[in-house]
Amino acid sequence: MDVSLSTLIGSAAGCIGLYSFVPQVVKCCRTGDVAAISLRMFAVRTFGLLLWTVYGYALGSLPVLIFSALGLVLSIVILVLKVRGSRTQPAGDERHGDQPDAKDSRRAEPVAG
Repeated sequence: MDVSLSTLIGSAAGCIGLYSFVPQVVKCCRTGDVAAISLRMFAVRTFGLLLWTVYGYALGSLPVLIFSALGLVLSIVILVLKVRGSRTQPAGDERHGDQPDAKDSRRAEPVAG
């Protein structure tokens, strides 16, 4: 089996790229907290990874194909969690429960004179 240097470099780059993304996916799956994630950014990222996967297939490049497809799966997981999370929380409602805003709790009481 003769593996080229470019295949090794592509595989290493794919591993590093996926490794950096996995903790985010794990955290989102465990906690369900996706409030800080941009829906638009993940939609664009998912589409880009779909295109990279098709490109890797067209080239016959296993590193591009495999790691783009794996990244696509992880990105879809976060995208689905984000869409589900945005349906359960009304738009613009970032507060949890009936807690007052931080600026409201620091407001000084008027002094009776």
